Amino acid sequence: MNIEPSLSDESNNAPTVAVIGCGPGGMFFLHALATKRKQLLAAGDFLAFKKLPVVTVFEKSSSPGGVWRSDRNRNIVDETNNNITEDDASTNMYEGLWINGHKEGMEFFDYTFNEHFKSPTPAYLPRQRILEYIMARVSMHEDIFQNVLFNTSVLSVTYDRDFQHFVVTAKNSQGTTTTQFFDKCIWAGGLNGKPKIPSDLVQKLNNFSGQIAHSSSMDRIVSLSPGDNAVRGKRILMVGDSYSAEDLALQCIKLGAEKIYITSRTGEGSAAYMGSWPGNKVEMLWYSQIAGVKDDGKTIVFDTLYEEYAVSPVQDISIIILCTGYEPNLHFLDEELRPWKKDEDCGVWCLEDFGENSEIWRMKENAMTEALGHVKPSRELELNSDYIVENSYRRVLIKNPNMMFIYELTSYPLLEIDVAAWLCLAYITGEQPLPSEDEMIKRNRCELLDSMHELSVRYQIDKNFSEAWSALPSDHWSNDTSSNEYKNYLTEYNSYEIRILARDMKDAKYPMQMGDIQNLNNTGLALLQMLCDDCIGRYTLSKCDRETKRWKTFRDIDPSPFRSLLTDVASVPLKDKWLEIDNDGNPMYHNELV
Repeated sequence: MNIEPSLSDESNNAPTVAVIGCGPGGMFFLHALATKRKQLLAAGDFLAFKKLPVVTVFEKSSSPGGVWRSDRNRNIVDETNNNITEDDASTNMYEGLWINGHKEGMEFFDYTFNEHFKSPTPAYLPRQRILEYIMARVSMHEDIFQNVLFNTSVLSVTYDRDFQHFVVTAKNSQGTTTTQFFDKCIWAGGLNGKPKIPSDLVQKLNNFSGQIAHSSSMDRIVSLSPGDNAVRGKRILMVGDSYSAEDLALQCIKLGAEKIYITSRTGEGSAAYMGSWPGNKVEMLWYSQIAGVKDDGKTIVFDTLYEEYAVSPVQDISIIILCTGYEPNLHFLDEELRPWKKDEDCGVWCLEDFGENSEIWRMKENAMTEALGHVKPSRELELNSDYIVENSYRRVLIKNPNMMFIYELTSYPLLEIDVAAWLCLAYITGEQPLPSEDEMIKRNRCELLDSMHELSVRYQIDKNFSEAWSALPSDHWSNDTSSNEYKNYLTEYNSYEIRILARDMKDAKYPMQMGDIQNLNNTGLALLQMLCDDCIGRYTLSKCDRETKRWKTFRDIDPSPFRSLLTDVASVPLKDKWLEIDNDGNPMYHNELV
């Protein structure tokens, strides 16, 4: 084993930084550093230039891009016995994937879509075109990949408190193991590090006679070559109602599937909000989960959470796709360096812990006040939300702020990851000072308390509130996505994540600004409106006439509301119906839906 020092040079105080992963997080950090380097040279600030960090990136794959690359040669399904595992799985996107969110939330301040594509494009694009755009953008200043160790897997990351450095042990494809020391470490492995495959679910499917695949291995099933796919004419069951289910259901319809069933335990996933599906080929199995397989090997039976939503057995299923999500790859990080505690260790809190009285506390007036009135907070509130994590403060580990994290939280992962990269760089260079450990804990608590006034967060962490909301009658406007009341509520509900993004932009001194945690500027408001339009586009498919419902998807909606935040160029329609275009967006022959 080789031991290589990588500590800072005391003569110029340039810190050394280990970055784990060269997907969007690692690439965007390298790009932020290259941009900063160019700015300092142009300004003649050579002292600051010499203090920029020296970065080494570890990437287990042979090339950059992370999950945005496709990998058609890997799968996690054994054709003969459906042995399905997490350990050797690729989570790369499949070849034919299209983005689920409008592209305007993926455009960068220093390289616009117009610069790259040379003409206006549709709001929803194929994965490959976004990857090409990302790669062109990060390569614009210099070769940022010269200090990336490709084909190198990190085995362990620990922190030596005596010497105050990180110890990173890695192995390359030749089997050589090295240990290096760094001043700082950034985990940029992404939240989709490995597929989440519930073992109890796999056991229930033991005697299923068809194919089982996790959504991460769909390249083995999905192909747009005529006659070259395993989907045509098949009845398919998707487990889970996530974005994966939404996209794969549409792909399978395009490829000629006979019928698709989607289980939804909570009714809150992306697929659950689809107003209609082309040709009525998708059936949602509400509040259900798989109970087992009948003796014929192809009939699936279900348990339901509510008697009124009892689900009958579904017969003649050929393929089961597990849209059960992903987990971050953190196994190589020492436990004390991980950003999240294990589920069983996650804490709870109550308002009294923060000096409030739950008997007199009132939520600020909001879109749901008239419907719900005052809902007394639960005695036990979840300590972690989507935006506030017990162990971490604004991308750094509270106990060791030299450990940082770049990952996505909002509906705009690429833009958010770019902002996070700038924020981490600002911490490292000192442009954004970090508070003390006690102050980080205090600020987290204040933010958690303030977020109880946000509809999206309180619904997540306060059981009393979510139960009161769920108890509203089915004919209430909150269940009518076409009502004006719902549209007003949706704007308020979505605003918090955009304000979180705006706050981080401000602190990172990001070149594009959207306002702050309290108020959005015009750019932030424009992005918020597009997020709402993106949601409404799915919901209002139910209002289409019968003939339109045979072909229309959310990617076929009017693109004119989606305009570049940087150039104001509007998106244009697809070249044909989405069901009738190929992976490059060009028209193709397609059999008539039946």
